[in-house]
Amino acid sequence: MNGAKPSSPFAKAIYMKSDIRKVKGRAKMRAVQLRKNARSTRVYCEECYSIIGIDHPSYQNNVFMFFKNHCETNFKLPEKPEVAIYLDDLPSSEAHLIPTDIPLCHSFPRDREKFRSIEAVRNSFKEPEGPPVGYLFKDLISSLGKIEILQLEEGRRL
Repeated sequence: MNGAKPSSPFAKAIYMKSDIRKVKGRAKMRAVQLRKNARSTRVYCEECYSIIGIDHPSYQNNVFMFFKNHCETNFKLPEKPEVAIYLDDLPSSEAHLIPTDIPLCHSFPRDREKFRSIEAVRNSFKEPEGPPVGYLFKDLISSLGKIEILQLEEGRRL
């Protein structure tokens, strides 16, 4: 797997400010969407298949989703999660992995207001106070060329 760690059924997603200062390995990155009607765009490494980040229109270029332990980074990542999200997609056999002392959001449509009411979430998604020092995650996506549409069947587990 060339550097990627085996995936966990409980991914540790972190919303990072969309202000990228330096990227290594751009030639090995590829942008994909799962289906033709997809709203989110994933950037992954062609060498180790790690997901580097995900962009979604609702992030409004303020953040991108990053998965802890998928890539080597040179920045400090939070140790404790603020919320567990998308729990409807978590196999019941893995429920023991979910911390019991944080808010739980089972699906975004159902728990949208609860999710947005969490102070750490509000702070992550708020508009930056000034222009980025580097460039936006969407600019990284644009620099990778055409986005590949994978045509995956919705709801089908791989």
